[in-house]
Formats: sequence, structure tokens, C-alpha cells
Amino acid sequence: MRSKWLSIFTLILWVPIIISCSDEPTEIVPDPDEDEMKDVDNTEDDVSLPLAPNFTLASTEFEEVSLSDYEGKVVLLDFWATWCKPCEEEMPIFIELYDQYRERGFEVLGVSLDDEGLAVVNPFIEKLGVNYTILLADPEIVEKYKLLAIPSAYLINRNGRIVQVFEGEQGEKAIYEKVLQEIL
Repeated sequence: MRSKWLSIFTLILWVPIIISCSDEPTEIVPDPDEDEMKDVDNTEDDVSLPLAPNFTLASTEFEEVSLSDYEGKVVLLDFWATWCKPCEEEMPIFIELYDQYRERGFEVLGVSLDDEGLAVVNPFIEKLGVNYTILLADPEIVEKYKLLAIPSAYLINRNGRIVQVFEGEQGEKAIYEKVLQEIL
């Protein structure tokens, strides 16, 4: 019986995300709860921007990875799934951006929303040649980031603040690069 309720809960959680897998670009800035955010002390910190909620997730390399591990770096946090075509089309852009800017303190973290986990994620990222860290989502991170659609990418500055949210497929490297260059 418990398994039935867990399945129903999972379905309720994922249906809005599945339905909203979109290629329409939208820019929003979430309003995460203050008690779930990691504050980074810096005199140049723009406190008008929301703090990115910290999390710890398992990576495809069987390591525990936290957002706080990337303190002082600019992070692009990409929520995606293997079954989402717009997500797949965005990933080569992130691969290029990571190659181009990682030496300047830029990191990309991909968060897979696939229920099947490594069985579908590993072949998918291998096929695309993903060169950045891939994490496996849990329901808690979806709640923390108030995720409404995929793909969704959160650009987080060196102070741990969300500078911009790219909701839906953007389709062009220049869209990400413009904001990225301003904060690197």
C-alpha cells in the first residue's frame, strides 16, 4: 500500500514538469525560502538577488555533490531529462560554455530528473559527450527551486545568488554568454 501512495505522490510531483517540457524561452527569478539558502559573505554581494538553495545530490560518478562545494564560482545549474528534446538540444551549448569559461571559475551542474537514474542517464550523457558534472535529482531539489518546466537553467554568481533563470529552450549560446560574461 505504501508503494502505491509513493507512486501517486511521484506522479503528482512530476506531471507538471513533464507537461511543461518547453522550448519557449521565459526568464524568471524564483523567490526561494531564506532558511534553505546558503549565504556567502562578500562586500560586493547584491542582496536584491535571491540566494540559491543549497543541496546535496549523488553524481553519476557516485560522489555526493553540494552546491556549497562550488562557493566562489559561477555556476550554471541545468535541470533536464533524457526524454526532453529541448533539454538535449541545449546540452551542446553548455558543453561549449564549460570548455570556454571553466578556467575563469565557471562550472556547469546538470541535474537529471529521470526516474530511471543511471540506467538511462549514463548512456545519454556519453552519447552527447557531456564534460561537466551530472547529478541525479530528488523531489526535494525540485521543491527548493520551484521548478515548473524543463529545461530550466539557473545562473548563480560567485556569491551564491541567482542572477537569472532561463526557463525553456534558449537555443543560442549567445543568450547564456551575454549574462555569463557580465558576472565572470
